[in-house]
Amino acid sequence: MSERHVAFLISNGYGPDVRVQKEAHTLAAAGYRATIVAWDREGRFPAHELERAPDALAAALTPWTNRIGPGPRPAAVYRVGVPAGYRTGRRLALRIPRYWWAAFGELRRARPGVVHAHDLDTLPLAWWYGRRAGVPVIYDAREYYPGMVRANVGRTVSEVLEALERTLAPRAAAVLTVGSRLATRLSAMGAAVTIIPNTQGLSDPRWADDQRRRVRRALGVPDGALLVGYVGQLAPDRVLAPALKAVAALPGVWMAVGGTGPREGEVRRAAEACPRILPLGQVALNRVAALVAASDVVYYGLNANDPNSFYFMPNLAFFALAVGRPLMVTPVGEIAEFVQRERCGIVLDSATGAAAVDALRRLLDSQARVELARCARALGEARYNWARTAADLLRVYEAIS
Repeated sequence: MSERHVAFLISNGYGPDVRVQKEAHTLAAAGYRATIVAWDREGRFPAHELERAPDALAAALTPWTNRIGPGPRPAAVYRVGVPAGYRTGRRLALRIPRYWWAAFGELRRARPGVVHAHDLDTLPLAWWYGRRAGVPVIYDAREYYPGMVRANVGRTVSEVLEALERTLAPRAAAVLTVGSRLATRLSAMGAAVTIIPNTQGLSDPRWADDQRRRVRRALGVPDGALLVGYVGQLAPDRVLAPALKAVAALPGVWMAVGGTGPREGEVRRAAEACPRILPLGQVALNRVAALVAASDVVYYGLNANDPNSFYFMPNLAFFALAVGRPLMVTPVGEIAEFVQRERCGIVLDSATGAAAVDALRRLLDSQARVELARCARALGEARYNWARTAADLLRVYEAIS
């Protein structure tokens, strides 16, 4: 068993998963061996592959790569092919034990020195293996998981998950999470919590300007137009209607919407009624930064009735900070508190089209928009970039070694 070998457990197919990818390659750049054990529920991916860090991430990791000479080894990805879907309710509970058993076999084969569990549905497996093998477990709590799945599995199962998290989180050697609200919740359970936000590597301003021209030209967006960008899941807890209605009401304002999910129909109908709304479908991870750079403002809306929304601090916000783009958000979640406090965008007065119209009219003022963009970029440079976050992650690993 190697003490410098980390196995990441994740319950999606790793297509890739942006947070796991950053963490795995950061540790690889610092001299660790990284293995990712994923659950390919839909049989979409190879059973095994080696992944090298994408160029943008490799650039952000240069300080650690230079330390160890020839460069980090690739991360090994092993996918467990237990068939299952997503959002299938309590039926999924019948599949999870099969995934755990298959993933346990991968852990026994890999014999890692640390198990890094992503989300609550992998934590019992990590704890079980950690006890048997005598190795530390890191719990990466990216969501308020019991609340996130409540609508899908019901209140009773959600409450069981709450109790499970209260039991296992304090037993982890370290608990990582994405924002201060989740950190407060987990600390109250007695867990040792470190905030590792989903920051991105900083983009060169010249690259961002070049991508702005290229992407807007490809999309057919006029040079003088205000482009609103959104990339993410089109899930029920995302509220797109305010931005879609506002764009339709304001000539000279366009919106590019990237993502797939249950709200795709809503986006398509809005696009049929307004040709300035552009549905892009799934956007490859390596193209997200370019689309954000092409945007004048990045939109994010959350459903206030979803229990997980209160804690939400989305990946997209950190893409915006990395390229210096202001945010426009509904008054929900940690993201709204962040934007208000840091003055890097506009928080809508309400999750309505009228409130979004008012916000976009303010953003049509180029001077106001440039000042918000400057604040966003300054935040990215000073605090919210992966080079800084990576150092925090490595300190957690050094503390448990």
